Amino acid sequence: MEIQKEVQAADVEIRKFGYGFADILVIRCAIQLGIADIIHKQGEPLTLSELEAQIPVKPVNTDHLHRLMRYMVHMKIFTKETPDGEERYGLAPLGKFLVNGWDRNMVSAILAVTDKDFMVPWYRLKDSLVGEGTAFEKALGKTICECMADHPEKKKPFNEAMACDTTRLLTSALIQDCKDLFQGIMSLVDVGGGTGTAMRDIAKTFPHLKCTIYDLPHVIADSPDYPEVDRIAGNMFKHIPSADGILLKCILHDLGDRQCIEILQRCKESVPREGGKVIIVDIVLDPESTDPLTKARLRLDLDMMVYTGGKERSEAEWKKLLNAAGFPRYKILHIAAVQSVIEAYPY
Repeated sequence: MEIQKEVQAADVEIRKFGYGFADILVIRCAIQLGIADIIHKQGEPLTLSELEAQIPVKPVNTDHLHRLMRYMVHMKIFTKETPDGEERYGLAPLGKFLVNGWDRNMVSAILAVTDKDFMVPWYRLKDSLVGEGTAFEKALGKTICECMADHPEKKKPFNEAMACDTTRLLTSALIQDCKDLFQGIMSLVDVGGGTGTAMRDIAKTFPHLKCTIYDLPHVIADSPDYPEVDRIAGNMFKHIPSADGILLKCILHDLGDRQCIEILQRCKESVPREGGKVIIVDIVLDPESTDPLTKARLRLDLDMMVYTGGKERSEAEWKKLLNAAGFPRYKILHIAAVQSVIEAYPY
């Protein structure tokens, strides 16, 4: 009997894997229909007919909508209650992450990762184990950067997804958990700073800092002009502007070891001997950890393998990189995020 129960439990788990793709695409559908936004705007649970009236597609197949909502209630995205005998749907805690405008919403990130072109490379995962090149390159015939350049319509949602992940979630954790990190320095350059939203939040929290984002010319051209943040266009592989602190936030995990060492060496040249440091915000991988976020970190390592050819690194791997680049000292700070903070001291 015990063996039979184990087999049944294993059967349930493997079926979850088999249909895991469906759950995220159901959530994508809910975002496209604006279901969470409709309920949030109403401020109270809605009946199916009330929800149907506000969904921006017509005519709505009522039976299909009911079955979709029924499944998302089971997913704990929405709630269901029947105070007067009629089903009413409200927002569960998970559903709040699908509300546009909330500072912790995951809408852009979900839409980006479920884009067809970003899902196709996973079908070529097996091929990426043979020879050189990522699964993305083997699926689409170009790197992810080349794809963005060729399809500018994908660049905006991709940048919004990155801002969703790094600014609304990671940066808030960085500011709250590492206030001492920015004391003792007067200037900070965010290398690969993208739209500058992360640096804007840091500059507002630490007004003594002279904050600058540094990125490729086309990225800087498209970035908002925040008054708190200076913008410099350039190439991190050729030059990095001088500052007391250099911030590398989710940059090095995109790259191979040789490129990481090259960038870290340039960072070392750009900070002063007295008090200068490089702040790396990236995952410190421990596959044996029982931390609930370990699976997410390992999954992100596969993301790097599929899309960029980079990797998530263990502390031993980070130490090896830093030593090779001329950083004899470092310390790791764990924050309320998937990533950690590595303070690297070049002298």
